[in-house]
Amino acid sequence: MANLEYEGDASVVRRWRSGDGNAAAAAVERYTGALGAIAYGVTRNRALAEDAVQETFARATRTLAQLKNPARLGPWLVGIVRHVAIDMMRRRSHERPMSDCDIAADSNPGHEAMRNEAAARLGEALAALPEDQRDIIAMKYVAGMSYGAIAETLGMTPDAVSQKLWRVRQKLQKELLEFRP
Repeated sequence: MANLEYEGDASVVRRWRSGDGNAAAAAVERYTGALGAIAYGVTRNRALAEDAVQETFARATRTLAQLKNPARLGPWLVGIVRHVAIDMMRRRSHERPMSDCDIAADSNPGHEAMRNEAAARLGEALAALPEDQRDIIAMKYVAGMSYGAIAETLGMTPDAVSQKLWRVRQKLQKELLEFRP
């Protein structure tokens, strides 16, 4: 078995297409964190995000022949997970999404109300971001991925990830300025 840590996506896809279960497992291991973060960014629900990731890999297995450039496995999977998560949210539109933050009860109702308002505004600001910006925020702060790992997943350079992340943080800071201490 090849050293999967250093094996490129094109090789993983080639082996996966030939029915090698180890290659499919390598893809799952390599991309589950990023895909989970993206799905969570869409659904705001950990269980739905996990379901979206599982469905993404199931769809990927069924449609792997449609991947034209095997070296771009990461971006292809990102596209699938976005669609899967959005479809799940459409089907569950009657349910209210879980909050982005766990807010501990506070003995001061004023502080608790301010935290609730800040959490709601952060959720609105994140939801208003374009998909690519929301994906980068989710991969960095939900999945804890490095710039290099995000770049590899999205088919970008680490510098491009850094610049995009900086611009998104600046945008969010401006929108949430009133909540800064």
